Amino acid sequence: MWSAVALALIFSVAGAQEGTNAIYPARFNTTAGFEPYLNSTSPQCVTLMPSDAVLTLDYGTETTGFPFFSVQDISSAVQIESKYTEAQAGLDERFGDGPWTFANGLSNTFRVETFNVTETGDHQSFFQQGGFRWQSLTLLGDTGNVTLCGAGLKSYNNHSIDNLPGSFNSSNTVWNEIWALGARTVQQSCIANGSAPSTWEVVSTGSDAGVLLRGQQPAQSVHGLDLADYTMSFSTKIVRGGTGWKVASDAHGYGPYFVLTSEYPADSTFLNTNRTLVPPNTLVVGYGYNLVNQTTLTTGPVVQYPVSFDVKEGLWYEISTAINQTGYTITIVDENNSTVPPVFVPLADFGSFTTGTPTQGTWSFGPYQDQTALVRDVQVYAQNGTIIYTNPMNNASVLEEFGVMNNTHNVCLDGSKRDRLVWSGDFVHANRIILASTNEQEFITGTLAYLLEWQATSGPSSGLVTLAPGMGRSSDYAVSFYNSFGLLDYQMLFLVAYSGYYLHSGDMAFLQSSWAQASKVVEALLTVIDPGSGLAVTSTIPGSLFFIGASDGTAPSALLKFSLDQMAILATAVGDNQTASSWTSTAENISEAVNRQLWSDSLGTYAESLASPTVSSISGTAWAIIAGIANQTQTLSAITALSGLRLGVGYKTDSAVDSSNPSVNLSPFLSGFLLESLFISLRDNSAGGSSSTYDNATTEAISVLLDQLWSAEVTQDEYYSGASWEYIFPDGSPGLGLFTSLSHPWGGAPTYVLTEYLLGIQPVSAGYSEWRFSPSVLLNSTSWVSGRVQTPHGYIQGNWTLAGQDLNMNICSPEETSGSVQLPFSVQKCVLDGQQTEVSQGQAFQVDVSGGLCHSIDVVLG
Repeated sequence: MWSAVALALIFSVAGAQEGTNAIYPARFNTTAGFEPYLNSTSPQCVTLMPSDAVLTLDYGTETTGFPFFSVQDISSAVQIESKYTEAQAGLDERFGDGPWTFANGLSNTFRVETFNVTETGDHQSFFQQGGFRWQSLTLLGDTGNVTLCGAGLKSYNNHSIDNLPGSFNSSNTVWNEIWALGARTVQQSCIANGSAPSTWEVVSTGSDAGVLLRGQQPAQSVHGLDLADYTMSFSTKIVRGGTGWKVASDAHGYGPYFVLTSEYPADSTFLNTNRTLVPPNTLVVGYGYNLVNQTTLTTGPVVQYPVSFDVKEGLWYEISTAINQTGYTITIVDENNSTVPPVFVPLADFGSFTTGTPTQGTWSFGPYQDQTALVRDVQVYAQNGTIIYTNPMNNASVLEEFGVMNNTHNVCLDGSKRDRLVWSGDFVHANRIILASTNEQEFITGTLAYLLEWQATSGPSSGLVTLAPGMGRSSDYAVSFYNSFGLLDYQMLFLVAYSGYYLHSGDMAFLQSSWAQASKVVEALLTVIDPGSGLAVTSTIPGSLFFIGASDGTAPSALLKFSLDQMAILATAVGDNQTASSWTSTAENISEAVNRQLWSDSLGTYAESLASPTVSSISGTAWAIIAGIANQTQTLSAITALSGLRLGVGYKTDSAVDSSNPSVNLSPFLSGFLLESLFISLRDNSAGGSSSTYDNATTEAISVLLDQLWSAEVTQDEYYSGASWEYIFPDGSPGLGLFTSLSHPWGGAPTYVLTEYLLGIQPVSAGYSEWRFSPSVLLNSTSWVSGRVQTPHGYIQGNWTLAGQDLNMNICSPEETSGSVQLPFSVQKCVLDGQQTEVSQGQAFQVDVSGGLCHSIDVVLG
C-alpha cells in the first residue's frame, strides 16, 4: 500500500551538472488518489513491488531537465521503466507522447527509458529529458522490490512566477494564469550555455576507443550530403541491445535506418525490450526518421531480416552498407573475421515512404531505444573502391561533424520537448515574453547572435539567416549542409525581434556589434518586393515561401513594412540617417500598395492576396493594424469582419479553411499577433476622444481570444502544462494530438500583451528612457490591474483601479526616465498627485510625468 506521506530526498546526484536545481513533483499517486509531494527532511518512502508496481508523479507544470531517483533499499537487481509525457494521456501510450525524431536536440529522443538498478544510491538519466508534466516509474518483472526515497529532476531554469522581475496581477484570475503561461514557457524552452551537454561520449584511447552512443535519433555527418551510391563501413561493439546507423540520409535524418540487435543475453537485456519490433539477432530496417515516429504520426514500414549467427554483446564487428539503385547490401564481418551471408534490403520494401533520393545522402549513427553501442573506424568508398572518407571517431572533432556539440549559446528553442530547434520566426514572441517576465536578456542576445552566426554570405540566400539551427550544430556548415533559409517572413519576424530588443533594452553595445549583419538581412529582404505590385513575393528567391500568408499578400507585405520601419529606427540610432530614410520610404510605398490593391470594400477587410481577393485572414488583419497601414475606419471594419473567421474557441487562420474539417488547428502563434492588434486598436482607435467607450467588435474579439482560446489552456487539467500551447483544436483540446508541444513560446503572446496594453507600460524610446502608461481600463473582464517591468534604469511599477466612473492610476518610475499617462478618450476631471489638473474635453487624455517618483492620477470618466 502506498504511503500517504509524500516522497522526499536529501542527496547529491552523482555527476549532476553545476548550476542545476532539484525540481520535485507537486504530487504523487497512492491507492487513495494523489497526495502532495513534500520535500521533507525525514521522508517516508515508497516501495515498488509486483503488486504495486507503478508510481505516477505529477510535477504540476511543465518541467525539463535530467531525471533522477534515489534507491534506499533493494531486494535484488531490478529494472525500472521511466515514462514521460506533457498530457496525462501519454502515460497510457507505449512510447509516452514520443518519440521525437526530427533532431537530436541534445536530449533524449525517447520518452521511455529503462534503468538497471543493482544497488542503492542515486540514479540519474544520462540524457536531458524534454519538457513534461507527468512521469511514471514502473517496476518491471514479477519478482523483487525496490524502495524509492525520492524522485525528481535537475533543472537549470525554473523560477517561481511570483518572484520574476516582471509581474502581472489583476481581478481576473484566469487572465493572471494566462499571463503566467508564457513566463513558464520561456524558462523551459530557453537553454543556458553549457546546460545541454553532448549526447555522444568520445573515448579517445584504449581498446574501446571510438564514440559511445546510447539509444537516440542518429546524428548526421556534415560531409556526405552530396554523395551517392557509396559503401559506408564501420566497426561497432554492442554494449546493450543493438547498434544503429543510416546512409543516404538528408540533413535532417530522413532516410533508411538500420538497427542490428544482439542475441539479448539475459544478464543485460531489459525486460521491456520490444521483441516484436526489434527481435534478437535481427537486422531491423525502417525508412524515414526512425523505426517509430511519435504516437499520432504515420510511421513507415519496418522490415526485419534475421541474421545467420548469434550477435554477441561486447565484441567488435565490422559492418558495411553498400548503396545502389535497387537497394542496400549490408555485410557483417563477425568476431572471427568471417563474413556472414550479406543481407539485401530492396528499395521496394519501403513503398511510398521512399521519397527524395534514397541513394544519395550522408551517414549517421544512433542505436535504438535503450540500446548502447560503440562506433569507430568509419570509412566511405566510392563505387571504384577509392576511399573518400575515413574517421577513427575517437577525437572530439566528431561532435562538431555530427552536430552534437555541447550547446555554446544561451538560446531559446521553439519548444521544450520538440523540435528543440532555434526557430528564427518563433522568437518574435519569446523575445517580448522574456522582457515582460524573466528579463533574462542573455537569452535574447544569445539567440539573436546565434542566428546571425548562421547567416548566408553568398549565393541566392546571401544575407538571410538559417530558419531553425539546432543546438550542437556548427554554423560553419550553415550553407553547405544545413541549408535552410526559405521562409522569408521568418526573416522579417527575426528583424522584428531584433529591433524590439533594442527598443526595450537600449542595448547599444549589442546593436553596434551586430548591426552590419542585421542590416544585411534587411537588404536581402528588399529583393522580395515585386516591382510591379509593390508587394512582398516569394518568386524572387528560389525555393522560398511565406508562413503567415500568401505571396503578393497582405500579411507578409504588412510585416515587411513594419520590420522596415523598426529597422529604420535602429539605423538612425547607429547614425545611418540615409539608410533610415530609404527604408522608411520603401515601407510607405508598401503601405500604399497594400491599401490600393488589397483593401476590399466588399469584404470589409483586407484580402489575403492578389490571387485570393475573396479570402481574408487573421494575420492579414493583425499586421495591417500593427504596421499602421489600416486607418481607423479600416481597422474597425476589419475587426468587425473577424466574425466570419470564428471557429470553436477561436479564429481559423483564413476564411478558405473548411470549418467542418475535424483536423483544423487554431494557431496561438498567429492569434498572438491578432491579440496585440486588437489592443492597439483600443489604444489608438477608440470610438472618439469625447466618448469613453471601446468598439464592441474589438472587445468581443479580445474576449474570444482570452476567455476562450487561451482560457482552454488553463482550465482543463487533463491537458494543462502551465505553459503555452503550439496548436489548439476548435473544441479547446490540444491540436495535433499528443504530437503538440504544450510548451511553445510562439503561443505565449498574452504575457507581453497583458503587460504592455492591459496594464499599459510601454517603451516609447530605447530602454524606456521615455515610456507611456496607457492602460486598457474599460474591458468588462477586469476592474483592477497591477504589475511591473524591469528596465535598464530600474523598475517601472503601475496599477489602476476602475470603480464606476472613477479611475485611479498609479505609476512609479526610475530616475533618468520620463513618461506620460494616456487614455484614448477624454476625461471630465483629473487630480494629479493631489492637485487638480486642467483637462481638454473632446481630446484623448494625456498628462506628462517625471521619472524618479511615484505619481497618483485620479480621473473621472465622461
